[in-house]
Amino acid sequence: MAKIAKHLAVATFFMSLSVFASSEAPTDLDSLFRGKEFQLPRLDSSYRTKYSEASQPKGASKESNELYVLQFDAIVNFDAAQARRAALRTQTGYEIQMVFDAPFYKLRGGSFRKKSEAEDKAREFSLYNISAFVIRIR
Repeated sequence: MAKIAKHLAVATFFMSLSVFASSEAPTDLDSLFRGKEFQLPRLDSSYRTKYSEASQPKGASKESNELYVLQFDAIVNFDAAQARRAALRTQTGYEIQMVFDAPFYKLRGGSFRKKSEAEDKAREFSLYNISAFVIRIR
């Protein structure tokens, strides 16, 4: 059963890619920006300042019990959420949890101790057109 689900997820992923591949000829706007698409710069530690640590409230320890995850989607339809979960699992390599918070099925994955690590991973996924944002669990 797991093999069938895996093959179904892969087939769904490639079918969604074929929609983009079979699109019409490039438009004038496409040819205008060809080769000049905006690329996000690599995020490194130089973008973070020492002041972000100073903004923590007093009494908050650096090594707290915080846990962050990435939320990829919130979908109302259960079947659509299951299909998206399988696609995200193959795209990201994460085990995707589906959390029901009425009326949405929220698709979350990853586990990070630091918010900055989670933000870096979300930014990396955005380079591959996978949108995600950081959620603090505890």
